[in-house]
Amino acid sequence: MTSSAFSAFLPKRFARNEQVQSRPTLHDVSAAAKVSTYTASRALSGGPGVGAETRKRVIEIAAELGYVPNQHARSLKSPQSTAVAVLTANIANHYYSVLVNSLEAAIEGGGYDCVTMDAILNGVHSQAREDRFVASIMAQRVAAVVVTYNLSEGNMRALASWGIPMVFVDCSVPNGYAQYSSITTDSFQGSHDMGMHLAGHGYKRWAFVGHTNTWSSRKPRQAGFEAAAASTGCSVDIIEGMNSSATSCEAVSAYLIEKPRHEWPEVFYASNTVLLHGIFEALRRRSLSVPEDLAVVAFDDFEWAEMIDPPVTVVDQDIVTIGRAAGARLLQQIKSANVVGEELILKPTLKVRQSCGCGRIKGFAGR
Repeated sequence: MTSSAFSAFLPKRFARNEQVQSRPTLHDVSAAAKVSTYTASRALSGGPGVGAETRKRVIEIAAELGYVPNQHARSLKSPQSTAVAVLTANIANHYYSVLVNSLEAAIEGGGYDCVTMDAILNGVHSQAREDRFVASIMAQRVAAVVVTYNLSEGNMRALASWGIPMVFVDCSVPNGYAQYSSITTDSFQGSHDMGMHLAGHGYKRWAFVGHTNTWSSRKPRQAGFEAAAASTGCSVDIIEGMNSSATSCEAVSAYLIEKPRHEWPEVFYASNTVLLHGIFEALRRRSLSVPEDLAVVAFDDFEWAEMIDPPVTVVDQDIVTIGRAAGARLLQQIKSANVVGEELILKPTLKVRQSCGCGRIKGFAGR
């Protein structure tokens, strides 16, 4: 069939020689509703001075026409944005999806939405991406920013100089910026509790698989685990898992190859769920069973933790509560420039399941 013949089967607005219909404008809405563009604009934006029936008619006609307000044009008239930028460090981590979801639930009532910007590219932090995102944040005049990792000093100075409200989640507020608030978890205590539980199993050789050591959450998680080992006469090997499942798998695989079997750790502790996935993959490739051959535990609970075999023992920092707290604090900062920065540290919970050995091995009494 020729193109001319084919066009005969198309509606006129899609025919080759017909002009493609343009997107409906506010003028189209006002004309169809038989009101001025000013009244149509006020009706759609929820402004005062428009009758209930008129507002209802304008909204219905706009929906029928497929009209979408030009947010860019609106931002030129009003500097107040409704976007909250969330700077993340590996969106593949289950932590961030739960955090953003609970954060959005907390700020939606205030008329705000989240825009997620991830500084990780192929498992590695990209300073160029971070720089580009920060420049975009300032260009778009976002309402606020949620920071989940340590920004460069230059980008911190830039955001602070613009007076953009910021809340730090899962990382501490940098020195010199006491005007901002942080919501964190007592990672030291959570990891210490995990270590003491493992010592109760009789494990003497432990391995800690850690995420990028430039993130502020890394140090307390490792320190708490090492403190528990020191107090119970156990040893801890440190494995750099970096920031992806692939790098974690490679690091653990190389570690197991280099060490004689009798020197292997009895338990692996992943500092986040991305690295946990890599550990499980490394053990699967060697046909090793959990916890019969090695126990595996992690920091952070996740939706499927109880459904996989074996269910995973974790330190649960209650990400939903963190997101809600961050959202509430953010709204306070947006509404008032006089809010004083504060540090909120939440207490984590140890959730014991079977990957550590509990209830898994008949007659288990430690090793």
